Amino acid sequence: MITLKFNADFMGTEYKFEKVDIFIGRAPDNDISIPDYRIFATLPSAIQSARYRTLRHVSRRHAVIQLIEGKYYITDVGNDGKGSTHGTFVNNERITSGIRCEIKSGDRIRFAEVECLVKID
Repeated sequence: MITLKFNADFMGTEYKFEKVDIFIGRAPDNDISIPDYRIFATLPSAIQSARYRTLRHVSRRHAVIQLIEGKYYITDVGNDGKGSTHGTFVNNERITSGIRCEIKSGDRIRFAEVECLVKID
């Protein structure tokens, strides 16, 4: 099982998955939407406006995390499959669009400017 832990007022604290493919991005049909619209909608409009500067850099379909042969990998996909404009980072290093990057427990993933911590059980 993989858990992504966020520390942002527009996200839940933890998102746990046992799925093979986990899609992440700004569109609400992703497995993890950034922001989490259920939470974002409850924030005062002034805070929503202030967070917009950060959130607008997350692509509608930003990245996918995949479980392959017992290991987790992340791929920066972007809206058109050619990669996100503002990047996906693992431990502060931008990953190459379209190329899988193995992730491990304790890694930090950043989708544009929104960061989370990875925990793998």
